[in-house]
Amino acid sequence: MKSILKYSLKENGVCFLPKIFNKEEILLCQKELQEVIKGVYQSEKAPEARFWEVGDDPHSIIKIDKPHICNQVIWDFITKKEFGYALAKATESKKIKVWHSQLVWKPKSKGRSGNAGWHRDSQYWPFWSEKGLFTAWIALTNVTKKSGPVKYIINSHLWNDIVGLDFFNKDLTTQNKIIRSVSDKPEEIISGTINRGEVLIHSSLTYHSSEKNEEEEPRIGLVVHFCNEHADQVKTKGENANYLNFLNDNWTAPLIYEK
Repeated sequence: MKSILKYSLKENGVCFLPKIFNKEEILLCQKELQEVIKGVYQSEKAPEARFWEVGDDPHSIIKIDKPHICNQVIWDFITKKEFGYALAKATESKKIKVWHSQLVWKPKSKGRSGNAGWHRDSQYWPFWSEKGLFTAWIALTNVTKKSGPVKYIINSHLWNDIVGLDFFNKDLTTQNKIIRSVSDKPEEIISGTINRGEVLIHSSLTYHSSEKNEEEEPRIGLVVHFCNEHADQVKTKGENANYLNFLNDNWTAPLIYEK
């Protein structure tokens, strides 16, 4: 298999970056993320959405949207200068703006509780064009093959949309059958097994998923969705019509690199 260092974001839809965050930064960020999980918001601003509440199934994935608006430490973490520069270099961008973040805390799984279905991020973003949109996955713990790493289908950013795939569908067996039914050749899948402090970047069009965590310790990742100067807003109707109105608010959507 091709070395992970040789994967190209442009050609393959995913790339691996070296370590960007040090141990002290990570431990401090983890501590503050735990406060957000408990419902303690240092900034007095609640996250955009919570998909897990205190008292819910302890084996389920804890997913919280925009935790960075809740806490200065988390905001400082995702706006680190070296992080912005690394994203700009990897994506060949002149500007990097963070417009969304997610805490994905995956404890030891029970059954299919730790599964996240195959999906591409763009299918949930009708308010954005497909160009200029990326996702960075920051490992806050070492990610092993047994901890439920994110899996990517190489070159799938060049595919047409596949109907029937969804992050919230934990039935990966059925989803794998759907993928094989529309692909005319075996797909190449790689696992995002990276060390704490390292980063993965994928295109908004790259199909990815993850399976259960079989380790005793949680697999913790901080997801950062960002755009560059090539991203365009798309007018939508209904509940998403005004979603991106926060883009000029630097607390919610910080500009972390500009050439």
